[in-house]
Amino acid sequence: MLLVHGTALTRLAWRETVEALDGEVRSIAYDRRGYGDSGAPEPYTGTTVMEQSEDAALLLESVGAAPAVVCGHSAGGLVALDLLLRRPGLVRGAVLIEPPLLSLSPAGAEALSAIREAVEQAARERGPDAAVEAFIASQDGPRLLEAIGADRADAIRASARAAFADFSAAHAWEYSRGELRGIETPVLVLRGRRSPAVYREVAEALAEMIGSAQLRDLDSGHVAPLDDPAGVAAAIRELAA
Repeated sequence: MLLVHGTALTRLAWRETVEALDGEVRSIAYDRRGYGDSGAPEPYTGTTVMEQSEDAALLLESVGAAPAVVCGHSAGGLVALDLLLRRPGLVRGAVLIEPPLLSLSPAGAEALSAIREAVEQAARERGPDAAVEAFIASQDGPRLLEAIGADRADAIRASARAAFADFSAAHAWEYSRGELRGIETPVLVLRGRRSPAVYREVAEALAEMIGSAQLRDLDSGHVAPLDDPAGVAAAIRELAA
């Protein structure tokens, strides 16, 4: 099981999910490029979803874990989708937790504009750490910062440049709806019952588009690995079985 974290988070976001799996599957949680303990080329000012999925592919190959079930949250879900489309031999199933394909929702453009405005204003007024916090709050409200906890918050602030690079990449990813419809690998799309409406709409539209996908609701907000790790673990078990 490869666990791919979202924007402005690190591998620590999966801590409770891995605990809930209780050793039933081999779980690999890693810091994506520029986050946590993973480095990045200098200067590091941008990335792409394809670059991130190539990192994931190299990781799977280097540790002999392919084909794997890939679970991605938020931007990590886009990495999982890109692997499905370009490196299908490495993926035997995917769990996608609210990937930010905002173009699939009528409210997507407005939501994206609001996120950008909040992040840019925080960066101008209080610096990069505040901008990262503003982004996190935009995903699930101020309560999310409390759920993250002090140790994870410190790791997130230290990865601000990766978060900025990630934000642009996530919304620039080019995909074909026809390709998504053609996916035959088993897919579970997860969404939180308390998630912002735009993410719930996107998850439903994505599940309807991918021919092999099923939709599941979790007792969570947008960051399900923190809110409902048992539910995420149950989805992983279902797909792995």
